[in-house]
Amino acid sequence: MPETSSMGRIKVFLESSFPEGYGALRLRWYKHQLRQMAKVIVAQHGLMVQSGPFQGMRYLPEMLSPDQLLQHAVLPKILGSYEAELHPVLAQLLKRDYQKIVNIGCSEGYYSTGLALRLPGAHIYAFDLDAGACRFCEQMARLNGVADRVTIGQECTRERLQGLATKSTLVVCDCEGCELGLLRPDLVPGLAASDLVVELHDCVDPSISRVVPARFGETHDVTLVQKSDHDPSAYPLLERFSSHQQRLAVSESNWGPPRSWVLLCAKNSVQM
Repeated sequence: MPETSSMGRIKVFLESSFPEGYGALRLRWYKHQLRQMAKVIVAQHGLMVQSGPFQGMRYLPEMLSPDQLLQHAVLPKILGSYEAELHPVLAQLLKRDYQKIVNIGCSEGYYSTGLALRLPGAHIYAFDLDAGACRFCEQMARLNGVADRVTIGQECTRERLQGLATKSTLVVCDCEGCELGLLRPDLVPGLAASDLVVELHDCVDPSISRVVPARFGETHDVTLVQKSDHDPSAYPLLERFSSHQQRLAVSESNWGPPRSWVLLCAKNSVQM
């Protein structure tokens, strides 16, 4: 007990006295832990998603670098624990006959490629302002044999969104706060007929989780989904690791404020 208390005091001292150096050291250690766990899991099970709605989706070897593992939360995605709060939502939506999926903020292509695999009748339109993410997304689609149904662009403007939003469209949006300016059914009328899953970034603007759902209150059924802690024991692949490593593996590299999502199902949308 005294040793633990002593280590705790040292940690507090370093963190308060040398915040930048301590933060850099912590980040480096975190990347090392992610890399070691990913190497062990991939060596035994392959570089693909092991559970969840996109089980079997293959991942790019480039995503195993320490920086990519952290930036794109690759380990939780391989485990199948990534954004597990949305798994029931996805199970519901995957039963619907969408013709178009619009993925705004597609990153390396987890949702774009995964939805292309699970909805073979849909064409996916993926957008990300990061050119590097767009390249990864294109490679992910090609690796999984769905590149012919994935169209990739950088900026999703209101005009572009209006051209894609219809009664048979699903919009999956994670655009770091831009949802406040982009998801405007008064300016993008097609959204009134589309289904949407939107990550709400109150950390950017605290009004987002109130304003965005309210815009769709008359045309959609609105369901809020809150972020919750993930239980590492639900993922047998983590049994060989320490309890601390297990918690890191399902943490999604998210050290910021708690996240939430909203599911917006149009009252006249496609039926199951």
